[in-house]
Amino acid sequence: MGLITWAKGLTDRSFDPETARRLPELDLSGQCNVRGLYMVGEIAGTPLIKLGLNAGVEMIDRLADDLRAGQGDPSVDSAAGEVLDVLIVGAGSSGLGAADRCAQLGFKYRVIEQQRTAQLIRSFTKGKPLFAEPEGVELKSRIWFEECSKEELLAKWEQQIPELGLKIHEFEQVIDVRRRPDTDSFEITTDKGKYAARRVVLAIGLAGNPRKLRVPGEVEHAAQISQNVADPDEWSNSDLVIFGAGDVACEAAIVLADRGNRVSLVAPDKEFTYPKKRNIDGVADRARDGKIQIFLSHKAVEIQDAAVEVAHTGTDERTTLKCDHLFRCIGADLPLKFFEKVGVKLERTWDLKRWGVLSACFLLCYTIYGVKKPAWPFAPGDVFQAWPRALSFDTPQVLGQGIRIDPVFWYAFAYSMIMAIFGFKAYRRWGVGYNDSHQKKRYACLIVTQWTLGFIIPAVVMYWVHHKMGSNMWLGKPGNYWHAFGIELAFPLYFSMFFYDVGLFYLIYGLLATFVIIPILAVFHGKRYCTWFCGCGGLAETLGDRWRHLAPKGKVSRRWEWMSAAVMIWAFVATILVLGRLGFGIYAGGKAFDKQGWAASLIDSYGWISDFWLAAVIPVTLYPIFGGKIWCRYWCPLAKWMQLWSKWFGRLQIVSDEKCITCGECSRYCQVGIDVMGFAKNQQAFSNINSSCIHCGICVTVCPMDVLSFDSSGVGTITTALRQRPIMPTIKGVPISGEAVKE
Repeated sequence: MGLITWAKGLTDRSFDPETARRLPELDLSGQCNVRGLYMVGEIAGTPLIKLGLNAGVEMIDRLADDLRAGQGDPSVDSAAGEVLDVLIVGAGSSGLGAADRCAQLGFKYRVIEQQRTAQLIRSFTKGKPLFAEPEGVELKSRIWFEECSKEELLAKWEQQIPELGLKIHEFEQVIDVRRRPDTDSFEITTDKGKYAARRVVLAIGLAGNPRKLRVPGEVEHAAQISQNVADPDEWSNSDLVIFGAGDVACEAAIVLADRGNRVSLVAPDKEFTYPKKRNIDGVADRARDGKIQIFLSHKAVEIQDAAVEVAHTGTDERTTLKCDHLFRCIGADLPLKFFEKVGVKLERTWDLKRWGVLSACFLLCYTIYGVKKPAWPFAPGDVFQAWPRALSFDTPQVLGQGIRIDPVFWYAFAYSMIMAIFGFKAYRRWGVGYNDSHQKKRYACLIVTQWTLGFIIPAVVMYWVHHKMGSNMWLGKPGNYWHAFGIELAFPLYFSMFFYDVGLFYLIYGLLATFVIIPILAVFHGKRYCTWFCGCGGLAETLGDRWRHLAPKGKVSRRWEWMSAAVMIWAFVATILVLGRLGFGIYAGGKAFDKQGWAASLIDSYGWISDFWLAAVIPVTLYPIFGGKIWCRYWCPLAKWMQLWSKWFGRLQIVSDEKCITCGECSRYCQVGIDVMGFAKNQQAFSNINSSCIHCGICVTVCPMDVLSFDSSGVGTITTALRQRPIMPTIKGVPISGEAVKE
């Protein structure tokens, strides 16, 4: 039964919050697929008030040259009247920052807000403290912001906005945004009129479209429903029902229970998924004291006068709860209908373009690696192999012997050039953009390692040494110089390290690398080899960096990581079988490697399936679809080999403090799909004991609160593994789950 349950879990498509957060597809400038339509703030993945203000300023600065160049362009003149330079939708922190910058630079603009300015802040609980995080980031906007209470901030802004003369239209909703025919501008339709603007910036946040329960009575009894708890002091000695199982719902339940109310917490989730551990503990403590009833695995059926009927999602058993007021703390949805109407595409949308990208990438990757292998239809001697042969040349006479450069030279050179070009882009994005010395060193190391160990030493130096020294027992045959690529790529990643007349130098080095160097590195540095030195991982970190946020997320995607263990076992077993048959294949006296029989067939089959398909064609094809780490995460045997050593004996882990705001940026940019936010919000360390972390440190870099940091004090033991597992609180000894109701 355990195996059947495990197999079913591989394709379990039940609700997973990690896979539910999809943002619009944006380029690095913040522009979506609709040319001229930009997004900033939470909708673009930027949390926090200070960062939102700065993001608004930076957006207008990016558009400034374009806006100046088009001012006075007769092609955008509007028969309806004035043409704005920028129309900003949303008057939150990002919208205000953008508006203030427009005013400073003299651009014509308007801000359209469907409710009130700073509506999200207005909805915060009374007296909520607002922290000026991140502390090390300078505020770029004239809009005031310091550490204060909600009320103090709103008072300051209500005074400052008129002083700055910001043009904000409140209680006006944008209905449609359309490009005007034959012009480089938009027509924006609202419920109060129309505007023409050259550029549109959406700064609408993620909370402007509150979710509904969609049950009978929700409309009829709207007066007894609130989206949040603005002032908990309004309630005492009341029967209150809270829908939701996240931080907002738990915090509401705690604060209302502490004021003498009888609180029922209801959610369809089987367990608490979103909240921080301190909030789960707070709810559990009050549930034990009888102040809160927990109804997980329950859904709303009907809202009645002074009551709410709920039902268990599994058994459909119904319960009627007394309800003087209901709080709908279930978050908000993206305005999907609006996006569809405007033409905005979300990330990971399978449309014709995405299928086209997938097909084009496959054909390109198969052609490149097919010519290199060669693979059908690029057979040896085929016309398609003429170009690498034509690029071969004889080197000058060096020490009395000229050497002919072969196609491997050009492949390694092109690979290194690609890593250098895109590595520099990633260096600027993460190292310079975030002023992070760790990322600067990492990308510099990747580029330098590839040019030295991945090109100059094997394809130039060792190529020349092999041909200069001729056949010998230390280096093998001159034609087998490609073993030198194993200096960078250890077995079992470099599967053929011990085959095909290998010299003693490569044999000894290969054994040391696999069984000494790599384990030691894994103990002290986890899987940093993947993101600091490895050529395969390096291509994913450079060429694939643009799409790192598309890495598969969620429980199902992590369950499929078992495949790397299968490939690792296959690599070791195949190697042992071949070595038992042929020995180490050491070159001796011109004896050729036996290319016949089952041993050679075993090597060839591994080469085709693993090296050609799983390491090259498929993962590189999927870079623009699922990010760069498909091979490293799901199939690389060396990554799994390092993970085992790091899990058993490793010291490196990533730890977090108590300041997590659950913005999700850490999880969003994780290339191996770790629920980083889930660990961070509960201040739980993660390492190779409980994740497939490759220790790239991007999650540390992007965290706006500096919550995450590397720590080398961890010890990879079974005891530590048990300690790092999430511990679910209990009520009267029963885990808080769908079964722990009405205790």
